[in-house]
Amino acid sequence: MNPAEPGCIAHQFQRFVDLSDDEVELLTSLEFAPKEYPEDAELIAAGSTAEKLYTLKSGWACAIRPLPDGQQQILDIFLPGQIIGLRELSFVKHQSEVRTLTDVVACPFPRRKLTEIFDAAPRLTDVFFLVMAREQSMLIERIINIGRRSAAESLAHFLVEIHSRLAIRHLGFTLPMTQSTIADTLSLSSVHISRTFKQLREMKLIDGHNGDIEIIDLEGLIAFSGFDRSYLEYHSEWAR
Repeated sequence: MNPAEPGCIAHQFQRFVDLSDDEVELLTSLEFAPKEYPEDAELIAAGSTAEKLYTLKSGWACAIRPLPDGQQQILDIFLPGQIIGLRELSFVKHQSEVRTLTDVVACPFPRRKLTEIFDAAPRLTDVFFLVMAREQSMLIERIINIGRRSAAESLAHFLVEIHSRLAIRHLGFTLPMTQSTIADTLSLSSVHISRTFKQLREMKLIDGHNGDIEIIDLEGLIAFSGFDRSYLEYHSEWAR
């Protein structure tokens, strides 16, 4: 990759802060070793040594916390432009498993690479802190979905969040997640997810089947779910 050409990570960061050429080159250096992974591949095993992170160039992945009774909770949905593993940066062992939801192109890099980047460009430390804070806010909203919103409100909120994170103008998108995977994300059963999709279709809020989502009434979906996109925004005024 040409160092002067912004990579996927730098492109995402530039949506929120102005980056110098040197900062772009440093971030792009995290994407010099792209590897292809098939759908349902394990990128990170729970309990493995936390020595590598991944930049996600294309495709979707998720972080899973396996439970002793064989169930699992999906904690994060990773989209292109995200760095996988930041939440567990301070751990010796990975607490969560990371699996691909689609075919993926990702770039593994050693954890120490971040220290080198921070030493070379201290302002990027602030930017990474903003990124981690945003991911924490998404996890908090997921907790509220699970604990305080109805199944229909929770699913509606999740669909609006994904649409917002994709940063697309059109209202149709592919959701490459099975009903079982969505159920593990929202702490519902697969049967309940199926019924809830049907409820949202009957309310004329969405349409579509088999992973193809068409939002019919975005404002209605936002109002019904109580979605407030401020938790997805960066507030970088204090950053260097």
